[in-house]
Amino acid sequence: MASRTAQLNAEIVAALAKGSPHPEATPSDWKKHLAAIKKRFYAATNEQQRALLQEEFKAAQQGLRATEQVAAHKPTFVTGTNLFALKEMVVKHGGPEFPSRVEAVDAPHLKRCLAAGLIEVVGNRARLTPAGRVAVADAIISDIERKSKYQPRENTFVPADKRAELLAKDVAKHEAELRKLENALATLNASS
Repeated sequence: MASRTAQLNAEIVAALAKGSPHPEATPSDWKKHLAAIKKRFYAATNEQQRALLQEEFKAAQQGLRATEQVAAHKPTFVTGTNLFALKEMVVKHGGPEFPSRVEAVDAPHLKRCLAAGLIEVVGNRARLTPAGRVAVADAIISDIERKSKYQPRENTFVPADKRAELLAKDVAKHEAELRKLENALATLNASS
């Protein structure tokens, strides 16, 4: 195959710049562009023009492939459920590190957190990244604020002689949950 002249290279660059879709084009935009190039190729009578259109077609195919690859790798985001599972792991294990083997229920949520960069796996342990620390700390703070507003009340559906005992159990459970959240938050802040 003969090498191209500088003039032909300049014409190719100009044609691609003139006829290419916007860099943020979708795959359907690239497909429309490819169809238009094909149409012009079959209508062209000059061999040089056909060679130019063939180069433009190849470049447009590469653009389509690149756009499809980007579309295939959707950006990862963390939902509230994913963040809840991560927060529960941190609170359960009392700090920013926890075992990388988790229950099947939590695995998909923690995988999404891993893909989003909130946790990293080191050996057989998983630990929070700086972004993960911030996200989990914010979630713990909002939990503490929400739970602080709630105070257990006397249950009027149980017999009167059991009400005080049941209320004491509920208050103790509530205070233990708050202490556990506060300890996890203190450990997060101390280790950062």
